[in-house]
Amino acid sequence: MKGLMLAIGIAFLGAWLPASAHHSVGAEYDRSKTLTLVGKLTSVELENPHGWLHIDAKDSQGKIENWALELPGPGALRRSGFDQSIYETLRTSGEVVTVTAYPAKDGSKHALGGSLTRVDGQTVIQLGGRLRGGFGNGRGQGPDPQF
Repeated sequence: MKGLMLAIGIAFLGAWLPASAHHSVGAEYDRSKTLTLVGKLTSVELENPHGWLHIDAKDSQGKIENWALELPGPGALRRSGFDQSIYETLRTSGEVVTVTAYPAKDGSKHALGGSLTRVDGQTVIQLGGRLRGGFGNGRGQGPDPQF
């Protein structure tokens, strides 16, 4: 019986540890502000539990800054209809894109990616956060997503 209880305890601990390592979007990003970045993709990391998209964008003085945008994991992105090949095409072509995001609360050069608009203005890729409708169930209701 003690062995069974120990095994159950270890199983619960094993399930809890990865979940506790994830963070709340609301704790890290300022959803009361939106950020628009125009620039070129420099790298993309699609990995679990979340990925990163890096973009070189000019600041208000024209200086190029590299921003890191947090993305959902690759499974969520594939379900939205795109994968690594789309990002690689954008990166290697040097196409200028417009990204909307929620900035980090600490003022650093990273943000929660919301959408990516290609140069033709017609192709919009949802990266993660829904900037107009909020998070949760797509109608601005529900809890913050846990990436």
